[in-house]
Amino acid sequence: MTVSETVLAQSPAVAAPTAVNTPWEDGQPLWVFGYGSIIYRVDFPIEDQVFGYIHSRKRAFLQKSHDHRGTPTRPGRVCTLIPHTEWNSMFPCDPADPDAVCWGMAYKVQSGMEQQVKQHLDFREKDGYTEDFVDVFVEQSEGPVVQKVLVYVGVSDNPSFAGPSTLDETARVIAGAEGPSGTNREYLFKLCDSLRLHHPRALDPYLAELETLVRMYVASDKHALQ
Repeated sequence: MTVSETVLAQSPAVAAPTAVNTPWEDGQPLWVFGYGSIIYRVDFPIEDQVFGYIHSRKRAFLQKSHDHRGTPTRPGRVCTLIPHTEWNSMFPCDPADPDAVCWGMAYKVQSGMEQQVKQHLDFREKDGYTEDFVDVFVEQSEGPVVQKVLVYVGVSDNPSFAGPSTLDETARVIAGAEGPSGTNREYLFKLCDSLRLHHPRALDPYLAELETLVRMYVASDKHALQ
């Protein structure tokens, strides 16, 4: 049994999150778009992948993590996708660039394993995430290279949504939080490293500034302990 098959076998059945757009139908090919930890931690079998981007969404650390990178009493922060219009309402002094895109990896799930992988991902993303479906583009393509790609998002009315937070507030949480899957800062640093590896412009200014702040707070904490 492979590592991916072992993980899938251990994933209990959970109710599928409510889909925002057209849901995936069992028996059809399943593509999944990763914009957070799924970029660097693919714990399910795949047969193809495409590094590309989606439009009109901003990646932000505005989703609380009670089960992976934090605890119920001290939740961490992980990524969600915020529509540009909604971001502009929450942060009117820091509007989203209308031409900005969100880079990530689209994975084609191994044929015949779609239902098992879907069940596994429903459990992995159970802390407030909802299904949505997006089109994925690559540079110099006239249209999407993959359509109706499943993505898990923490919409702003879910119980684990952190709400508007300054970058400094978010950085302080990430620098100190830790959960069953590891430290919150590891999540951020691995995400940033993976984006840099795949494309020179994939790391957006929001993530770059957040990474700098978290590294500063981590270094300050280490210095204080010496």
